[in-house]
Formats: sequence, C-alpha cells, structure tokens
Amino acid sequence: MNIGTAWLVIEESFHNNEKRLISVLSARRSQNYICDYIEQTYVDKFASINEKIAYKKNKKHSPFKINNYEKNGTTISCGHDPIFKAYYCYSIKLHEEILMFKYRVYKGDYGHRVSSEYKGEVSAVMHGA
Repeated sequence: MNIGTAWLVIEESFHNNEKRLISVLSARRSQNYICDYIEQTYVDKFASINEKIAYKKNKKHSPFKINNYEKNGTTISCGHDPIFKAYYCYSIKLHEEILMFKYRVYKGDYGHRVSSEYKGEVSAVMHGA
C-alpha cells in the first residue's frame, strides 16, 4: 500500500541495533512542531521526574532540547542511545507489516544545495501500545 508523504518518528538504538516506530505524523506539520513533539515524547519516556519538571519549567536549557546541529530540513534527532529520529519521507509504502520509506538529506548552502537520497524500513507494529 502506498502511503505517500509523512514524518516518521523512529526510536533507534545503536547499542542493540533496534528500530521501533513511534509515530506517523502529517507531512504538513512544521519542523518546529516535530521538534516539540519528539522532545516531549522523549522526556515522557526517558526522563526522571525531576528532569520532567525541569523540562516543563525551562525547556530551552534542558539537556533534552534539540540543538540546531540536530536539525536538517528532512531529519531531526533527539536524545542519545536510544535516539528519536524524525524523517520527512517523500515516499512511504506499507508491505505486510513493514514500512519502507525514502527521504532526502540536503547539504550545502542554498546556492549550491546537493541532495542525497536514503532508504529505510521499520516494523509497522507499534511496540508498547
């Protein structure tokens, strides 16, 4: 089944080489919305109660805040291991219980931008739901 475009949020662990689908969000959502969503979701899942309260009071100085270097126009990352990655996918297909997706990463300034295409896949079975 062809799904089209969307933001995919995936939990990736480099330590145990696992990937888990967190969410499928509308492609119309802004990068700022996606950043806020994955920051809050990461805090909800991994932060201690004191870290959650500190994040609520001042998220700009939180260790969970997404820094500019973690944002690309089509990918956003939050956290360490595990890491939450949001991919702006221009093609998503569901084959049985596997989401296969394609996304682009742009490098360089606006006058000389170069895009690279990447492919990925993740189980469409939601864990912990």
